[in-house]
Amino acid sequence: MNEVNLLDATLDVLEKKGTCEAYDYMLATLDTEEKWSSQIYNFLYCLAASSGKNQEAIQWLREAILDKGLWYRPEVFEDEDLDPIRQDQDFLTCLEVSKKKYEEALKKTSTVLSWKEKTKHKLILVLHGNQQNNEISQSFWSDFKDKNYQLEYLQSKEIDSYNLYRWSDDGDGPKQLSDALETTKVLQYEKLVLAGFSAGCDTILRAITEEGIKCDQVILFSPWIPSIESKSHEVIEALKRNKVEVVMICGHLDEDCMPLCKLFEDKANELGFKYKSTYLKELGHAYPSDLTKLISIYL
Repeated sequence: MNEVNLLDATLDVLEKKGTCEAYDYMLATLDTEEKWSSQIYNFLYCLAASSGKNQEAIQWLREAILDKGLWYRPEVFEDEDLDPIRQDQDFLTCLEVSKKKYEEALKKTSTVLSWKEKTKHKLILVLHGNQQNNEISQSFWSDFKDKNYQLEYLQSKEIDSYNLYRWSDDGDGPKQLSDALETTKVLQYEKLVLAGFSAGCDTILRAITEEGIKCDQVILFSPWIPSIESKSHEVIEALKRNKVEVVMICGHLDEDCMPLCKLFEDKANELGFKYKSTYLKELGHAYPSDLTKLISIYL
């Protein structure tokens, strides 16, 4: 089980059975041979603390920050799950060490585009979700092979924690995407497809609306698209005006994103914009296991 699926499964156990069971499940399922990300450690120390296992929570926190050299943006430590250990001296020490490393990372962070040169006639550019990176995106798209499409990845400069990034709802992601497309000299491609996961989807829609970027198709996986709540008319009209083909793929179990997908459909129908959508019965907030098959249907 890859890391993203493990975290999704742990959240499912948390919702159905509570923190203690979720913590035990995670410990039993983790691959001890793998290098754990900062997000794995975040789950461990938060679940331990909220399960009343304060000393274990502190141990995970120390391992992550003092031993492994990981760090987090300060907002992470505002999580109420950490209230039981908030006054512990080791917690305060880890908090200070993490803050200093975060501030140093802020000075050096930059958008990362995998594209180096044109190798095929059509281009797919993939945007990750929050608390992800290009490497995680690649792990889900690794089976996609099409002789006509060049597959590339865009990583946000907005840091979330060590080696993990985010697209803030009101951040400059649209400008990052616009600049990246300028770098690829996108007009030399016969077709441009923008594919996003979760918050990456909102960045795509905002870039079309706010930056006026051009593309032929967008494919939105588990789309977290709050812009459709605040600027639905502008978003839909921009898609219509630029003749963008929209494909939404979402799971019925994705409680946060399903309502946004339905809202998009309502607004699109109201404004006469045609789109395509697929809802998968057993899928939560995750990439579908048959990503390559689904993509081949819509490309």
